[in-house]
Amino acid sequence: MDRDLQRTVLETLAEHGQLSVSALAETLDRHPVTIDRQCYDLQTDGYIVIASSGGTYKLTTKGRSRVNEPDVE
Repeated sequence: MDRDLQRTVLETLAEHGQLSVSALAETLDRHPVTIDRQCYDLQTDGYIVIASSGGTYKLTTKGRSRVNEPDVE
């Protein structure tokens, strides 16, 4: 998984609250398939969930904690 893109997706969701794959792709200027794959992986790892308002993703508590961690290289 692209760790930089993973972190960028998490930070973007932290900033905007909830976004669809297409909105994330547009915001990040990435292909929707790339973002969809990142969202799948992030959801599998417990960092994001599909929001109840259908088709949008939002951070979990684990995801919010990850955003607040310092970026370690």
